Amino acid sequence: MKKVQKLIVDNSLESFIVSSEESIYYLTGVTFKPLERPFFIILRNTGPSVLLVPALEREHLTEAPNVGEVHSYWDYPAPEGSGWFEKLQDLLKGFNNVGVEPTLTQEIAVKLSSYNVKVFPFVETVRLIKSEHEVDMLRQSAYYADIALASVIKAAYFGVSELELFSQGRNVQMQIIKEIEYDVLNTNILAGAWPAPMSAQPHSVPSVDDRLKEGPHIALTLMRVNGYSTECERTFFLEKPTKQVIEAYEVMNKARELAFRMVRPGMNCGEIDVTVKEFLTRAGYGQNLLHRTGHGFGLSAHEGPWIAEGSINTLEKNMFISIEPGIYIDGVGGIRHSDTVLVTDNGYELLTKNPTDMESLIIKSLKPLRRLKGRVMRKVMGI
Repeated sequence: MKKVQKLIVDNSLESFIVSSEESIYYLTGVTFKPLERPFFIILRNTGPSVLLVPALEREHLTEAPNVGEVHSYWDYPAPEGSGWFEKLQDLLKGFNNVGVEPTLTQEIAVKLSSYNVKVFPFVETVRLIKSEHEVDMLRQSAYYADIALASVIKAAYFGVSELELFSQGRNVQMQIIKEIEYDVLNTNILAGAWPAPMSAQPHSVPSVDDRLKEGPHIALTLMRVNGYSTECERTFFLEKPTKQVIEAYEVMNKARELAFRMVRPGMNCGEIDVTVKEFLTRAGYGQNLLHRTGHGFGLSAHEGPWIAEGSINTLEKNMFISIEPGIYIDGVGGIRHSDTVLVTDNGYELLTKNPTDMESLIIKSLKPLRRLKGRVMRKVMGI
């Protein structure tokens, strides 16, 4: 909160409005779900901040630290005079130069048009470098992402259904509940696999009755544990891959190694991405690229720093990033590993540790017991 307040002063603002769920959670540590009802923190250039919430959340939010006062409005929508905007106007009296977040909704922005509003990514800037507490939380999240990824690989066999693989997320959820404090609103688990050739479209949506057979499949876990997000992904096979896929796999791993060699404090994030893309293009895969080399982690699964061409971010100690160059071959599948990486004093620490070599990721076992369980599961679910 003090770091954001300093940015307010440095940019000659009188106040700054925080309204996104993640930003409010970051500044207060209080879990909530806004749904359609707006929440606000009004930070001033001097003095304590003020929290404005819907009436039914007032008692819950009074526990928020770093906040001087908690005010409330009736509901959304509300009768004239008792809605969020009237209450916000009262709290902004005497202020003209007002800062807002880039994620401010258009509905709120229109209401604030009479103020001299400027957009600043203050909270996002402070969030780039993690505190020691956040490092611990992200380590914890990455630990469970690793477990979930290994669980998906372990459950796979030639002909396995997506139903069986996506069900692994429930097992990991129960392990988290058993082992640590569990924030039900701030924990989300996605564990499963994108089957070939659909894996060539990394944001496609598999069906639970899809079956995994030949080709490169991408197992992934997107993990948010008690507010903090990490991921782990591996390309795996259920039979020996073709020569075309083996060659692409080797190039993908070399691209990863190249990226990792550049991860250290002071490195420009855009330069990492450009170097990796140039390598992949020289290797003959320029037409098989769909995305940047990586992104940041924190409260969100995708946040700064951006490991992307055009990024102005520079790596610093205690930033968290992914390294995930991918090669996508239409009609064949996608080839991509992804890891959660902590930037250290003079390099990096890999927090997700599942194997990356091809031999470890070719599943040879027939797994008769898993096949039997899968058959029962599919029958129960009617697929």
